[in-house]
Amino acid sequence: MSRVQRWNQLLTGGLAILGLAALLGACLRPVWPRWSDSVVGPFGGIDVVLQAGLLQWSAHTWWQPETWANLPIFHPVPGAIGFMDSLLGQAWLVWPLAVLFNPTAAALYNTAFLGSLILAALGMAFLYRASGGRWWASPIAALVMLGAPYTAAQLGHLNQLPPPFVLFSFGALIAALRRQDAGLPTTRWWWLLALFLVLQAAWGWYGFAYAVIGVAVIKTAWLVHRSHGRTLGWSLVFQVVRRALIPAVLAAIGVLVLAQPQLKLADRYSDFSRTDLEVRQGSADLQHFLNRGVYRSGPADWVGQGQVGPSRYEGQPRQVLHPGWLALALAGLGWWRRGYLPFQQRRLGRALLALGVVGLVLSFGDSMGVPFTSWRVPLPLDGLRELIPSFKAFRAAWRFSWLMVIALSWWSAVAVQQMVERQGHRQVRSWGPPLLIVVLTLLSLPVQVPAVDLELDGRLIPVGPAGRAAVLTLPAPAREYDEDQTEARWLLRAMATGRATTGGVSGWEPPEVADLRRRLEACEKGQSDASALLEEMHRAGFTWVELALRPGDGARLEFWRSALKKNGARRLDDQPHELYETYRIE
Repeated sequence: MSRVQRWNQLLTGGLAILGLAALLGACLRPVWPRWSDSVVGPFGGIDVVLQAGLLQWSAHTWWQPETWANLPIFHPVPGAIGFMDSLLGQAWLVWPLAVLFNPTAAALYNTAFLGSLILAALGMAFLYRASGGRWWASPIAALVMLGAPYTAAQLGHLNQLPPPFVLFSFGALIAALRRQDAGLPTTRWWWLLALFLVLQAAWGWYGFAYAVIGVAVIKTAWLVHRSHGRTLGWSLVFQVVRRALIPAVLAAIGVLVLAQPQLKLADRYSDFSRTDLEVRQGSADLQHFLNRGVYRSGPADWVGQGQVGPSRYEGQPRQVLHPGWLALALAGLGWWRRGYLPFQQRRLGRALLALGVVGLVLSFGDSMGVPFTSWRVPLPLDGLRELIPSFKAFRAAWRFSWLMVIALSWWSAVAVQQMVERQGHRQVRSWGPPLLIVVLTLLSLPVQVPAVDLELDGRLIPVGPAGRAAVLTLPAPAREYDEDQTEARWLLRAMATGRATTGGVSGWEPPEVADLRRRLEACEKGQSDASALLEEMHRAGFTWVELALRPGDGARLEFWRSALKKNGARRLDDQPHELYETYRIE
């Protein structure tokens, strides 16, 4: 290797690392000045507010399973943490920080957010290196993956940021299979694969589904290639099973333990799933290939006229299938020049491409409509929903397209690697790859992402069955899709006061909550007696009532103030709060 080539490798890889740093800085740009008081909150901030509270709860209670599972929202429904991703893995990541420094909820969330993105970058670099890629090119794969439109579309979901342990799982699997081909010991890598799968289950269930699908596709591709077109011998299968069986069994046990909150709720509620309509609403179609996401920069942003606030995302689809034109072009170039790759690496690249195709197909949901007819063609996700009940919990099917992002990132890094290693000594060609990295970074930066203030400090007042009485929260949304940031803040409020609340948000609305919300709506419409309902709630132990001072709810607030006064409720003004009014019913 010539000195020029070595220099170009270091320059290109170094620029990719700088690009990653710039991308991480841009993702958290709204909160750098107020790290302990605000969080990145796109799309109205409802999800980020919920998850900031959820992370705070999990970080302080995860070692007490009974307390941890009974999230203090939707009271008196038990096991409410099972309605959503618990962020247990993210809580483990920041737990030392929570114990040592007792940071605010915002600081804890921002640290987990940054740590998750860094882990995802390391995971993609590990995957690329484990599959035979050059060490200096691995940051390029990480940059393409983190800079994809998918990531910018998920900045409001800590659990949906690129899930890092999916990538570590794929890397460990590929390392095990490559070492098995070479006749080298593989035990360590099978154990690492098992560990990464369990960690991903704690990190998020969408990601765990990606990991299981990816492991199955990569293993299948490896077995098919090893058979060389002949009948697949059982000896190949036995070699894998013999080494991976015990780690796989222990991983399955670990995942089942982590899934207990969801499994208990599935036993309690026969309809604990997403309807076909919800899945279709969260699925992709062909038009979403052109959707770059609302927080990717465009021409208006480049001249300082980009939209801000709700006008940027209202009425816009959330489904983002756009691969990024430059990344797509690079991936195509990498595929075109695949002949320069060693056979084994080329084989793994095809397996990842097959995985990307599988993810893309799954992103279209359980069925696809036939134009100009009422017919729908079943797709593979429909079969998975029937065969594996847990797949019924996924309503945003378009997120499976992240598997396509992995494939494109891998092949993009291959393209740049080949350009550097085979560029010769021409000056223009030598500066081509570094220039591509700079342009790729600039195109990947998110813009106009807002911040949301959080008022909860690091203290958490214990909430338990033997603690203080629960709170009836008013006014309540009529149905799940009317929930907003105010409902998300009830978890923060519960931890600040030590009193469980009837309000809250989650990934699924339990029937008890839906019934209470309908009754409250009936009272506001004059179809039911509010005084009778308040008296009934008081007999059930609800001696506290809190009104959320949501802008635009003036008439509803006056209705409930009048009803509370009629029932003899006493307003507590000793500790006034700008967002809440607190009442006590004697």
